[in-house]
Amino acid sequence: MADDARRTLVVGDTTIDLYPDASVSPGGRLRWDIGGTAANVARWMAMLDGDVAVLTAVGDDFFGRSAARHLERSRVSTEHLSTVDAKSPITLLVPDSERWNAWIDGSCYGFDLPAEPATLLAPYERVHLEGVTLPAAVNRDDVLALAEAADDGGTRLSFDLNGRAAQWATAGAYRRALCDVLTHCDVVFAGDADLALAEAEPTVEGILELVPSTFSATVFVTGGAAETTAASVRDGRVVERVAVAPPAVEVATTAGAGDAFA
Repeated sequence: MADDARRTLVVGDTTIDLYPDASVSPGGRLRWDIGGTAANVARWMAMLDGDVAVLTAVGDDFFGRSAARHLERSRVSTEHLSTVDAKSPITLLVPDSERWNAWIDGSCYGFDLPAEPATLLAPYERVHLEGVTLPAAVNRDDVLALAEAADDGGTRLSFDLNGRAAQWATAGAYRRALCDVLTHCDVVFAGDADLALAEAEPTVEGILELVPSTFSATVFVTGGAAETTAASVRDGRVVERVAVAPPAVEVATTAGAGDAFA
């Protein structure tokens, strides 16, 4: 493993994802797996031999304890994982669609910030934040504090928009919250659905609608099976751009695909 100066901290949610064998009906069968945007990113980084730690919360129940063990077996450092006296957040994939139902009220959804942000980030070269924890009802203040600390302390910051319509009352509220974080970022990941939620164009230029004219970062815009566009932005101007079509693959479900890309 790399030394501390090379480490990445992934911050966000861990969920328990339920997958029905067929339709959801009495007597039907479900399989479950560990999910959540931060858990997905951290596990994929570990699979690619990244030295990664996760800051997340799990419930003090069977599912939460299973999630913690799974992350450890996946070679993800759980030194910042907290076990909370609350139920684990549950999501359910709706068959024959890309839609999820989620039960997070009263759960441990999100993360607990264990220390001053600057102290927490000091051993890390990179920190990755997630848009699902940006709403005020989840971890907005903590997300902004980490983004500001990363900027001030020279820790590289990446952010995945991960917009969820159920979490934002208006596009304007989502846009304002995004701007607060994106101004601190070195790398930004956005899907076309995220940008549509913000009522922005589903392109690199759509991201530029959300940030000040001084914005500089590397930006990735994905569109499912369509091309992914990567762009280098300097002072609000695109100085380099490339679009690449993803390889054709067969998957059981596309759940977590965006997290894996990030």
